[in-house]
Amino acid sequence: MLNDKDLFNKINSGFSLIELVIVIAVLAILSAIGIPAFLGIKEKAADTLVKVSMINSWKECQVGTLDKEVATFTADLGLDSTNGFYEFYQQYDYIAREDGSIPPTIIGNCIGPLGAHRIGVIKVKGNNAGGELWLNLSTGEKIQNGGLSWD
Repeated sequence: MLNDKDLFNKINSGFSLIELVIVIAVLAILSAIGIPAFLGIKEKAADTLVKVSMINSWKECQVGTLDKEVATFTADLGLDSTNGFYEFYQQYDYIAREDGSIPPTIIGNCIGPLGAHRIGVIKVKGNNAGGELWLNLSTGEKIQNGGLSWD
């Protein structure tokens, strides 16, 4: 049978204020270490995704020139998964019309009015922000600027 003292101790047993403060401090320290590491991993994943996607687009163009009249590639380059680290661009050579307008092309076409398209990305945040990676969809030539590298 429980006496009054045992019953009081059983009901009021729990964590002391010092124990709770120590637990919160430990969690804060772990968060301070873990969050920057997680963000670094997220950025590296975005870097890898963009490079692999660009190479896959070039491969699609190489295969597409064998099959189709107008070879195409997947234009999204996985940018919806890069969490805002990159912006996608597509370049092509052209001669301006007499009225100054630019002949249109379709995003995702491998060939433009005067030859192969180039696809590229510009990094907008993170390490090497402002850096660029470009890929010629005909020759596979890789261009890098601003601290970004294909390696």
